[in-house]
Amino acid sequence: MLSRGKKRIAFGVWFLALFVFFNLSLVNLVAADPIVGDWNYTTSNHWAKGPVPAGKPSKGLLVITQSGDQFKMEFKSGMVFRPPELKYFAGKKKGKDYIFSNSAKVDNEGGIAKNTCNLKKISNNHFEGKSFSEYSQGGITFSWGFDIELKK
Repeated sequence: MLSRGKKRIAFGVWFLALFVFFNLSLVNLVAADPIVGDWNYTTSNHWAKGPVPAGKPSKGLLVITQSGDQFKMEFKSGMVFRPPELKYFAGKKKGKDYIFSNSAKVDNEGGIAKNTCNLKKISNNHFEGKSFSEYSQGGITFSWGFDIELKK
């Protein structure tokens, strides 16, 4: 009878160890991508084509989240977006690059703003990239952009 109890304990310990190992493996499989998290960003090298201001260097906080293979980026502070929904970007990872974009109607004349932000990993705590924006309405098009750096 004592032997049967020891076998049950041994089986219980084995089962518990297997359960722990499986859960640790699962955590590694669903671990967030390095780009996910809160980032301090800075912008530099602003430029513009057309009668729009080039913008000034800025800094602030942005947050990147992940759901499956989809990413979302939200500028929490620093830059001002008009309309406000342009502070939200949808993104995908393509190879080593992360490509975020958005677009919105921005005026009552049918003008559309399109924004893209391409980021490359320098390290798990450092990303760099370029942002490009375009406004178009009818046959009129203006564009502007800047370099962006993310650090934790």
